[in-house]
Amino acid sequence: MNANHPTKAGKYYDQVGDVRNGQAPTTGSYITRTLLTGNEGEPDNYKLTIDGGEGNADWTTPRHRHNFEQVRYVLGGDFIIAKNEVLPAGWVAYFPESAYYGPQLKSANLSLLHLQYGGPSKIGYWSVAQRKKGYDDLIAKGGKFGDGVYTWFDEKGGRHNQDGAEAVWEQIFGRPIEYPVPRYRDLIIMNPDSFNWVRDPNTPGIARRSLGVFTERDIRIGFTRMEAGSSIRFGTEPAVEILFIKEGSLSHDDETYPSMTAFSTEADERPVTITAKDPTELFYVKLPTF
Repeated sequence: MNANHPTKAGKYYDQVGDVRNGQAPTTGSYITRTLLTGNEGEPDNYKLTIDGGEGNADWTTPRHRHNFEQVRYVLGGDFIIAKNEVLPAGWVAYFPESAYYGPQLKSANLSLLHLQYGGPSKIGYWSVAQRKKGYDDLIAKGGKFGDGVYTWFDEKGGRHNQDGAEAVWEQIFGRPIEYPVPRYRDLIIMNPDSFNWVRDPNTPGIARRSLGVFTERDIRIGFTRMEAGSSIRFGTEPAVEILFIKEGSLSHDDETYPSMTAFSTEADERPVTITAKDPTELFYVKLPTF
């Protein structure tokens, strides 16, 4: 099991560069911190970040799409995901492969749990190291990132613009980007408060709130509520699993983990038992099973 807390997490755009705004934000800008990452080259590679909540600048992107998937959970603040479309605090959105969204605006007051991962088509997801190298290589070629796009000039002086993330992907993998045929036409927006808690009949003190199961790869999104002193097994699925402590605290192997701690397990890891020190609520995502 891996665990990390925002107070111990590095700044993501300082690590990789910003394909939208053209520079790595520093103190006083929009801040994203890297909580957990997966394994480079694997179809279920992923990155979990906690975005914003500590800067004083907005962050924007034009309308675009990706060949990987995302799950976003708004902890607080304002998040515009498309024209006239706000994802309210407390809500969760599933971003399927190839689904367009934007123009996007992450306000300076936004606090957002943001998971990106290789989707059901097995195209995969870049690592921090790959994205950094792709970004640096494109800058070294004389191009620039800004307003969501990468701009460069050919040998005849012709100007070219490409979505910034697309340009980095193509630089990393050395081929034109590919997008799978969409399984869903649009984003799936979920209000957790509209779902009921269901008691786990096999585990005392545990209730679950399932928001949805997606695609043939059995992607799951939901919440778990634990009474103080109750325990659950984590890492029982044949896929990467993610937990985030929304409120409360957990213990494992004599170590206590406070709220905002994130956890992950790999598909081939042994399950672990985690126990609620206080009444605790967890956000949960199971990544695709391959």
